[in-house]
Formats: sequence, structure tokens, C-alpha cells
Amino acid sequence: MNKSISLALVLSLLSLSGCQKGYDIDTPLFDKTEAKDNLSLAYLKTDDYTFTQVASLRTVAQDGASVTNFDTKECYVYLSKPADQDVTVTVGLDTSDASLASYTKTLTSDPGFRIAPEGYAKLSTTTVTIPKGKMKSETPILIEPGEKYVELSTAGAQAEYYLVSLKVIAVEGSSHVARSEQANTYFLPIEKSYNNVSLTTDAATGVLLPSDALAYEASSVFSRGSVVYGVNALSDGSTTSWWLANIAADPLPAITIMNASGSKMFTDLSVHTQRNYITAVRELEILITKDGTTWLSQGKVNAYEINQKQDVRIHFLMPVEAKGVKIAAVRKGLPRGYYGMSELSLYATE
Repeated sequence: MNKSISLALVLSLLSLSGCQKGYDIDTPLFDKTEAKDNLSLAYLKTDDYTFTQVASLRTVAQDGASVTNFDTKECYVYLSKPADQDVTVTVGLDTSDASLASYTKTLTSDPGFRIAPEGYAKLSTTTVTIPKGKMKSETPILIEPGEKYVELSTAGAQAEYYLVSLKVIAVEGSSHVARSEQANTYFLPIEKSYNNVSLTTDAATGVLLPSDALAYEASSVFSRGSVVYGVNALSDGSTTSWWLANIAADPLPAITIMNASGSKMFTDLSVHTQRNYITAVRELEILITKDGTTWLSQGKVNAYEINQKQDVRIHFLMPVEAKGVKIAAVRKGLPRGYYGMSELSLYATE
């Protein structure tokens, strides 16, 4: 009985070891059930070691009018089996909504991807050849920034997400080769960060907007007894009166300034404070609104630096058309500190 059990165990282990074949990088990866009506399938593969339809997220940065390029991506066309003739494969960039939907449905959450428009990216070639008896295209397909990349990337004054979609369009040269329906598209997601502000002690570049044309609002106001440190102090022309946030109840305060007459091309925010009056917050995010409802980030500045310099300009690297500006604290500072300003002015082009 024991011998019978031992023999069965040995046979079982041998069977398992036979199934656990090591990964061979030259073995094509594809769904074999898809090839039941075809001898070979053409599909996209990023390199010799990985098989995926989605590249890792590329990041680029816009700083004022300047934007960095995304890294060139190399892709090859493979066959699941060698063909009996040379095979020519045609590829192209797919800008359809259907392609975008195919990608976003794989995400747990969509930060706002848009399909990359024509000219955002370009291909080094749109046709590749896989020689007879081979399984990999002779040359790679390079996805690179296109001729309109800078123009399109800097058109929006905000962070953005673009999707470049590479697709196998046609396969020619052998009746025994067909396009894979499951792996014919390769996605290259790109995130653009955006910064349009800098902190400076230089004079404002625009024209001071009159305080009676602006509406100030703060998320909180500090008071002590009958003394209220309200937002009116921000535009009274005096550096001896103060707006203070109620940090205890509102640890990340926000101030908004709306222009009553509509949109202006904002150039600068001028901030006057006093040392040790901006210590409860460490970082401020500057946002603008074009419609009075949606807020778009223009970047972040160091609140401690404002505290040290006391009289600074938050300068828009590119003047931005908007109806209002928001200064939002996004990072806490000292637990028992203050957050206050004596004057807050807004400048715009003439």
C-alpha cells in the first residue's frame, strides 16, 4: 500500500514539473484560442521581455510657456508563428473615442484622460516588415512628440491627461496571417503637470485692479472678543490691519478674489504680511476660475518663504484669463502658528 502511494506521488510530481516550463522570451505571448481559424496572428509588443498593451504612465511638465517632451517609446510587431512569406504590417495612431473608451474602462478611476489629437504624437514609420520565417519586425515603431506637441500641450492652462493609441491597421503578404483582435492596440498614457506661478520680490508686471472692483471672501475669520480680523483689511490700503484665518477650526484656509466686471488677464498677486504671521500653513496652491465655478490649479508656492520676505508677488509666468483667483492652503505648518495677511492685491494687463 505504501509503495502504491509513493509511486502515485512520484508520478504526480513529475507531471507537475512537466507543466511548469520555464518562461522563454522567444515564445510569443498571445491567446491561442484566438488563432483557431488562423495559422498566425500579428500583434504589438513593447520589447523582448514584456507583453502588455499599456505603457507605464509618462510624465511631462509645463512651466509657463515651456513644456518637456515625453520619452520616445519603442514598439515592435510580432507574429504568433513564423509566416511562409514576408509580411507587411501597417500601423497608425487611433484618435477615436472608441479607443479612449477601451483604455479608460481598464482604470479603477479616470483622472480625465483625453485622446491625443492629431499632431500631438508621431510615428517613425507606419509600415514594418516581418521577414519570412521570422516572428519580429525588422525595425521598431517609435512613438515620439509630434509637430503640434508643444502647441497642443501649452494650449490648456491646467494639468492634463492625454492618451496616445497605436493600432495595427492591416496585415498583407500572407493569407495565413491575420491581425490579432485582442492585442492590436497599444496605449501610451501621458500626464502633464502644470505650473504657471513663481514667487518674486520684483514689482508687479500688470496694472493694479481697484479694490472696489474686487470681491474678497475667506473660508474663515479669526476674532478675539469684539475684534474681528476680517477680509476687509486685505484691501483697505493699510499694512497695520489684518485678516487672520481661524486655524483651529479651519487648518487649510482659502481666500478667493472675484473680479466684478468679468474676465481679466491676470499677471500678479501682491501679498503683504508680517514675519511670523504665515506659519500655520507651509504651502499655498494658486487656482483660477474662468466660469466662476470650476477652479484650475496654476501651481504652488512656499508659504514659509512669503513669511520670511513679507512683501512678495505671486507672478503668473503667462498672464491667464480668468474671472477670479483662489489662494488655498494645501499643507499645514506649525500647529500653534498663524495665517494672516495685511494686504492682498490683484494685477492684470491693461
